[in-house]
Amino acid sequence: MYTLEQENQQLKKQLDLLLQNARENQQKQQRFEQFEFKLMSAESFEAILHCLENDFPRVFNYDVSSLLLINKHFSLSNLLANVSFNRSEKKFLRLLNFPVEWERLDKLSSTIYAGRYSSTQHHWLLASNEVKSIAVLPLIRRGQKIGVFCCATCDEHRFEPDQANDFFVRLAFVIGVCIENALNREKLKLRGLTDPLTKVRNRRFFDQRLIDEINRQQRTQAPLSCILFDIDHFKKVYDTYGHLKGDEVLIDVARRIQKVLRTHEILARYGGEEFAVLMPDTSNEAATFVAQRLISAINRSQYPINAETILNITVSAGLATLPAGKYHDMAELLSSKLIANADKALYQAKEQGRNRQMNAGELPLAETTEQPATVV
Repeated sequence: MYTLEQENQQLKKQLDLLLQNARENQQKQQRFEQFEFKLMSAESFEAILHCLENDFPRVFNYDVSSLLLINKHFSLSNLLANVSFNRSEKKFLRLLNFPVEWERLDKLSSTIYAGRYSSTQHHWLLASNEVKSIAVLPLIRRGQKIGVFCCATCDEHRFEPDQANDFFVRLAFVIGVCIENALNREKLKLRGLTDPLTKVRNRRFFDQRLIDEINRQQRTQAPLSCILFDIDHFKKVYDTYGHLKGDEVLIDVARRIQKVLRTHEILARYGGEEFAVLMPDTSNEAATFVAQRLISAINRSQYPINAETILNITVSAGLATLPAGKYHDMAELLSSKLIANADKALYQAKEQGRNRQMNAGELPLAETTEQPATVV
């Protein structure tokens, strides 16, 4: 039988435990509010990825996490084509490209799951042989699942079905809103950097990307090549057959060039009937072969005007290369020199009869005393 003193001690222990739980919950709430503020303050999709992949597990003591997003018609791939992901981010973020993956996401419950990790059920969300418990947060916007965020630990008791459900519901909502807003910003940015007719990048994008690639080249010391293309006698197409037919030619030329290029090479409409191609990590010799393939791909094209008239299109090209090395000049100056040399070569190609390429070769630049790094 408890004495009054024992009852008081028992009540004190219970009160201390309640106070301790309250303090822990308050600390969790403060950490979540700080994390939520940082997540909502992220100004780019890359910043959101970094926050979810690195800050979230550290702040809330989780071992591993993953983010899966629907990529129907490769719309996200196109939108994020110019986002530079490191190796860990590529592992953390997975784009669901195929109908079988979309169907699997559709079948996923719209409610939060918190509990034991099952390799059978959860392997496609987060593959790990070490985690024991997992929280699965479907990301829903405007009634549609756009993806799912998962976090897991090696502690099998870390997540329980009735544990912090309100926290996860709020977290899933915040993540969904932040991702949607970031992607909408990327769409707006992309519209300002895309040619509305041909749907390839515009000159503004190309000029900035060229400087970025030169800055990268100064770190890797790999060669960087540029080709300028110009459709021969294009003004006659507009004057003779009208703007509608001229627009069709521009669209088709851009399409044919894009099909020949590798994924890391950048195509832009540089102005009027002129296109530019930027080829990172490409020597002058290799770029020469690419230029010839592009010319051949376009020169095989025929455009029926009517039953009696077939329009043949040819292009001229000028090529220049920034060779491997590290240089004294700033990126902006190197960019201007590279474009100027490619443009001079293009002019020479037109002077010598069109329907050909001219190669300005490597830029004659003075290197710094640093030795070029070995490019693997």
